[in-house]
Amino acid sequence: MIHRTIKSCVTGSLILSSVLFAGDDDTMAKALMKLRAEVEQLNTQIQDQRDATKATMRSLMMEKNDLEATIARSDLKIKQLEQEIRKLKKEIAEASKNSEGIKPIVLKAITQLESHIQSELPFKTEERVQDVRRIKEEMQNGIITPQKALAQVWNSYADEIRLTKESGIFKQTITLDDQERLAEVARIGMVMMYFKTPDDRVGYVDHNGDGWYYKEVIDKEKREMILTLFDSMHKQIRTGFFTLPNAIATSKVQR
Repeated sequence: MIHRTIKSCVTGSLILSSVLFAGDDDTMAKALMKLRAEVEQLNTQIQDQRDATKATMRSLMMEKNDLEATIARSDLKIKQLEQEIRKLKKEIAEASKNSEGIKPIVLKAITQLESHIQSELPFKTEERVQDVRRIKEEMQNGIITPQKALAQVWNSYADEIRLTKESGIFKQTITLDDQERLAEVARIGMVMMYFKTPDDRVGYVDHNGDGWYYKEVIDKEKREMILTLFDSMHKQIRTGFFTLPNAIATSKVQR
């Protein structure tokens, strides 16, 4: 009787142990499945982050290349202006024996300067062109001598070179939605130019096959970047690091 009781107890214990072990195995399997799912999710997140980082790096590299190309174009424009000045000086030296000999050289310099201004960023373009044309008209009407006209042309060339090296905020008329309106413009050398209207519409100057146009920025983050630029420049903060929408504008460069 005692033997049977012990046997029954042992058998019951084995059955209970099997049930417990089976329960532990099931719990462990579920835990492992959960861990595996979490690991796979983390792997996916890591891969997504890697892909995003690669895409960002590619984008930054493209912007870096664009900036380097723009700087190279700007340097080329300056060199072209300086080369033109040297060429004109040589021609003037040969024609300086009489005033009439200087006139064709002055007219040529004015024509080239007008072409240069009209190909650049639309920064007070009409005013700059009119200033150059005034020199031509006054010389042709005998109001100023060819020598004086030449000196004024030199100053205009120097002003164009200066514009490529300066940044600042100015007011000028822009065309937005086919309407002319007065706006503030933030000019970065002669490479980029942003605008801000009195009702806080912002954007930048861009160029296509039809010429220059003003492109409004709608994206909230990019708008804040441009507004921060204007705020900083109003506070005379014109050096430092600014994050801005890519507004590199290209114009034709004669080679």
